[in-house]
Amino acid sequence: MLSEKIDSYFSKFPDLRVLFFFDPTKEYEQEVKELDLPDVQVVFWENNPFSLKVKLVQELANDKVFLYLPMKQPASQEEYHAFPLLALLIANRELQLDNVGGFMEDFQLQRHQKSLVAKYIKELKYANVQKVVQPLLNAANFNESQLQKGLVSAFLKFKTIESWPIIVGRLTILAGDEDTTELDRVLKKIKDLNLEDIVLKRIEEVTAYNAANLNKETLEDVGKSVLYNKLTQTLSEADKDDPYSKFKVSDTTQLTRLNQMLHELDRHPQLNSKFEDLLAKFSKHIKGDKLIEIYGEEANFAEFNTEMIWAIVAKIHTNVASAPEGVIKQLETLSLQTHVNEMVPKLLTYLIQASKMHQRIKQVKTYVLDRPEEYIHEYTNQWYKVDSSYRRAVLSYKSLETSDIPENIDVETIHDTLNATYDKHTDQLNREWLKCLDQFGFNYAEINVPKQYDFYQTEIDPADQKVVVIISDALRYEAGQELLSEMHGDSKNTAEMRFMLASIPSKTNIGMAQLLPGGEMEFNQGEIKIDGTSTASTYRGKILKTAKVNSEAIQFGNLEGMERSDVREIFKNEVVYVYHDVIDAMGDKKRSERRTFDAVEDAVVELKKFVKLLHSSYNVAKVYITADHGFLYNDKKIKEKDQEKLPKADFIQSHNRYFLADTEVSKELSYTFPLSATTQFKDDVLVTIPYSVNRYNKGGVGHQFVHGGGSLQELVIPLIESSRKRTDVTKKVNPMLLKKAGHRIVSNILKLDILQENEVSRLEKERTIKVGLYKDTELVSNEEEILLNATSESPRERISRIELTLSAAASSESFLKLKIFDIEDSLNPIIEERVQNSTLIQPDF
Repeated sequence: MLSEKIDSYFSKFPDLRVLFFFDPTKEYEQEVKELDLPDVQVVFWENNPFSLKVKLVQELANDKVFLYLPMKQPASQEEYHAFPLLALLIANRELQLDNVGGFMEDFQLQRHQKSLVAKYIKELKYANVQKVVQPLLNAANFNESQLQKGLVSAFLKFKTIESWPIIVGRLTILAGDEDTTELDRVLKKIKDLNLEDIVLKRIEEVTAYNAANLNKETLEDVGKSVLYNKLTQTLSEADKDDPYSKFKVSDTTQLTRLNQMLHELDRHPQLNSKFEDLLAKFSKHIKGDKLIEIYGEEANFAEFNTEMIWAIVAKIHTNVASAPEGVIKQLETLSLQTHVNEMVPKLLTYLIQASKMHQRIKQVKTYVLDRPEEYIHEYTNQWYKVDSSYRRAVLSYKSLETSDIPENIDVETIHDTLNATYDKHTDQLNREWLKCLDQFGFNYAEINVPKQYDFYQTEIDPADQKVVVIISDALRYEAGQELLSEMHGDSKNTAEMRFMLASIPSKTNIGMAQLLPGGEMEFNQGEIKIDGTSTASTYRGKILKTAKVNSEAIQFGNLEGMERSDVREIFKNEVVYVYHDVIDAMGDKKRSERRTFDAVEDAVVELKKFVKLLHSSYNVAKVYITADHGFLYNDKKIKEKDQEKLPKADFIQSHNRYFLADTEVSKELSYTFPLSATTQFKDDVLVTIPYSVNRYNKGGVGHQFVHGGGSLQELVIPLIESSRKRTDVTKKVNPMLLKKAGHRIVSNILKLDILQENEVSRLEKERTIKVGLYKDTELVSNEEEILLNATSESPRERISRIELTLSAAASSESFLKLKIFDIEDSLNPIIEERVQNSTLIQPDF
């Protein structure tokens, strides 16, 4: 055994010349005398230091020597320096037969470090532990404090030595597992090495929780304490009725350390989601509804977790219809929270949109106005927003899993009220609108607003540049506003929106015909012609060419399969009409009408991309987007008993919102007027429509999505004019910092949430900002650029999250400046805020 060990030393260290072996009890003397080592000289110490030294340095200078010394090896500094062969011992190696000695030999540790090795050799002997603590396994770095941290890191199966905040976080995560096998293994190793008091001390330093014992129950309390203070740290003191007040941390230094722990865990790729899940689990102990009950929903909490949000929503959701303004304010604050149940933002979005609809209806002072122009003005300025909020609310409602929402939040009743209120609003609004229109005999000629049938003459005929007209079937005015908002996000695009009054009946073939050029327009019993040519889709290109030779008409769907070169040829024409059918194709079928609002979303996305492509790839300077008609939609089923019966008569045409006849048909609760009053047709045909938003009982068709009647939603259509020309913009969107408490730099990192205050619009354009940390005027961090160009109405979707890393040169500064500049003005910051450098409170002990 001894000979093998000697051979291994000389093999492992080829330059080794003298291998010292101390044997104070002479246990191995006989075995040494019997050694037969062909390439190694065996030499004995005979208390002859001088002659032995001469022999080793001169006579055996070129030989490998195994030197046997029947004495105690030097242990103290004094003994070490008194050893007569010290120089040779330092230059060579010492045979170690025990684990401690072998470990020290392997990593070239110094003699005074032997006791530390012996203390922890039980774990240091393992390769997986050595791999973790490898940076410490040298004489310069081998110290107990770092070694303890490294050992616990290894026990927790980290690949490297982690900080104590990460270690404490991992221990707490293990405590939250129902299966305690892994936690028991780790705690046993900690206790076997007598590290329990050390770990408890670090837990208190990191979390401010004073624990007496290291066990599952204690670590669970640590997690509860972290959760409680994460939520309530901005409350100055605990309420006397707060059942969790024992966890309250008030000391700012301790809170800083706790936040450092949360910050490090949030940045840790393996632990961030697990720790958030743990805190969510502990929320059954630190009850959010109890905190809201004690401190109130408007208390200055640092954060709101899922349970707190549920509790607040449960208290205020009954006010969605009655007091929407206050509800919106609270819900928008809650919507900015992160790390919450995925159903929370969906419910908040729904409730915000529902509240906005109720708020906007309450803002309607009267439905009775004097002239049609006033109705159209109010609708295009304010009232259309009711339709937008209703549509967005319905879409959000469809994304909800009501089984994941607490039972004390009555979503079904809210939605029933939403539908009923919207139905009442559209009925009252359109009842008065049509009554006013009737007073003018439905004579569009007497109404001073842009009409659909004048479109070509007023917009296209005078154009002196290439023009593309996109006609999107059933793109109503409020959907046009959504599209406009999305288009404002393109910095190279300038878009403005106007409106036109569509014809009655508001149906596709009539609306499409009114948008074409020509002289004599005939209804022709529904087979519409212009100057004798049918206006069916096959012939529209021919009609356009009669006005301008270089014209073309094409279905949007046909463009998708074409070669790019062929598409480019089409858009070289002076005028191109593109017929886009997404909304009507979905809504105008009974089996799919419930997906009408989804189709609106799809249409907006598709049109936005198409317009950008026209400008950028096909060199189209001007694009118009309009519609043939709008639509009415209610998300509740229209029962048969709520539908009006059509009279028995010979109709030219009939549908669920109108009928056409050659002679007047007696029908109560309806308006009848000449087709020529609202169109360019001269035919002697009469139109009949319901008094308001009523539906006629028409078999085989849907009744939730309808058009053909005379409601504002059906008649007021968008006219968007999009150009590639750049215009000077005087106002840009503004950034805002999101955080109640002051910002702090933690572990040399500053995390920021920046809110784009308003969505990009015609009045407020996008802005590029740059963000950094400064010492006076010197940038002392990375500089982040953010493009603020969000078009969403939801604040949550206008948030940018960034991290700034403080440079080493400024790490000792107590306070710095956070500055946000417009990229075009580097001298005058939009935001300047003093920031505390909490890195100076060391996070790792």
